[in-house]
Amino acid sequence: MRKEIFRLRQTLGRVLVAFIALLAIGKINASSEPRFVDFDGQPTAIDSFLSADRWLVVMIWSHTCVICAREMASQSQMHERNQSKSISVLGISLDGREGLFEAWAFAEEREVRFPNLVGEPHAVAEFFKEQTGRQLQGTPTFMIYSPGGILTAVQVGPVPPAAIEAFVARQNKQG
Repeated sequence: MRKEIFRLRQTLGRVLVAFIALLAIGKINASSEPRFVDFDGQPTAIDSFLSADRWLVVMIWSHTCVICAREMASQSQMHERNQSKSISVLGISLDGREGLFEAWAFAEEREVRFPNLVGEPHAVAEFFKEQTGRQLQGTPTFMIYSPGGILTAVQVGPVPPAAIEAFVARQNKQG
């Protein structure tokens, strides 16, 4: 019971820090870099997650997305399973400043262990369009970047982690 109370206090402290940070930076501006914040409210650029030797799976999600809720656990397991290998997962919530707490709670409830960022819906959609040349159609949406940060695949809707791992294995064999 004491551990649960301590965890709750620690969690509430993080939420308060994130809320204060968001108030300090004001409305997230879609045209400024970085356009996303982490759950602690710290501005963070996507580029900081790209690596020369790792694949990056970006999952765009929302706390109101039922399919996202089902996908989070398996994507988190894939992230943990591949930490010593060559695949990382990054979540991007399009819940925005007003939904930061809900996004954080959504990830906490599902014990998500991969990093997550939050952006305003228009900023996430703009990022997606810049990367793919297409309109964001919904959540979840997956983007897979090869080592070196090259966008290699995009999929709207759920994607089983085994399919992602098989795709990466095929790409590694071809390269």
